[in-house]
Amino acid sequence: MLLPALIPGEFVTAAAVLFLLFGVPAILFGLLMLYTGYVRYDAEQYLEELEAEAAADASGDEIEAESGDTHQTGRNIEDEPQTGSESGTEPRIGDDDHTENES
Repeated sequence: MLLPALIPGEFVTAAAVLFLLFGVPAILFGLLMLYTGYVRYDAEQYLEELEAEAAADASGDEIEAESGDTHQTGRNIEDEPQTGSESGTEPRIGDDDHTENES
């Protein structure tokens, strides 16, 4: 019986090569497009959420301006004392006193 000989080994090799040349890149491209679509969808949802917050803040600011109330405690961020690395008083990396042995 020559039944296994009906499918030559070169055909299987050729099919494997074609799959590696076209199939694998197509699968990877599809996965990349799927991930890109997810990122775009997630970004659109996040932007819609931010726009809704901004609209709510804008309407809240208009109500506060009409009533004369201040936001929360009535203090501005500029009035707050700066602490830590925000104040600029902490030494930066690489700022050494060069007064030791300067020749």
